Amino acid sequence: NEFLREWQDNKELYLDILLQLEGPPEPWKPLFCTSCCRDDHRTHPFHWVEQWTGTHFQESSLRLAGFILHLRHDGGVCPSGVREVPQEVPNKEWEPSQPGARPPHLRVPDTPGYLVVVNTSGVHYCNLACCNCPGSPDPHLQLLGAGLFPASTACMSTVFTFKVLDNFIQDNVECGTAAMNYFSKLKRITSNVFPHLVPDQYRELLWMARIWRVLTLFKWNG
Repeated sequence: NEFLREWQDNKELYLDILLQLEGPPEPWKPLFCTSCCRDDHRTHPFHWVEQWTGTHFQESSLRLAGFILHLRHDGGVCPSGVREVPQEVPNKEWEPSQPGARPPHLRVPDTPGYLVVVNTSGVHYCNLACCNCPGSPDPHLQLLGAGLFPASTACMSTVFTFKVLDNFIQDNVECGTAAMNYFSKLKRITSNVFPHLVPDQYRELLWMARIWRVLTLFKWNG
């Protein structure tokens, strides 16, 4: 095959470039201090970040960098404080007994006020701060206004981005992708090495996809 022979001439060069990208940071690579990382991702809360350890890049998360997702006020801090959101208590029975059994970005937060966010970029733990201004909508409506669909209106612990719901339905219709396979892909995107440690929201995806389909049809119908 002429195409493969053409590529083979550059095989070593391509491999060298890939290895260089895994090495120490270069001046052109976007590197930030922790504070700048939080500020830069204010409008991109579901990006994955890596931390340079001195020898290699280690998987990390914006939550570990101290990022908090503030609802309303254009992502700024609510002047009236933070509204408490009722959440489900995580089942510790399913957690590893050894704290070091999970990579840092996959460990369940010890403090309340966080969400499990399912996005096309993977499954994230995200610290949340709802608006507490007088007359502000209920937390589940604030989440909806931010493009996040809560799996429950009573105890909000899991949300799906509109983007991931649209993407799943497109995959399901065009590629015949089942919900279980789609969520397995999201777990691989989150952690290719430890997909079994990623929160399993497969059941919630089934529920949310059905609701999202109906709402989308109603929206199209006007």
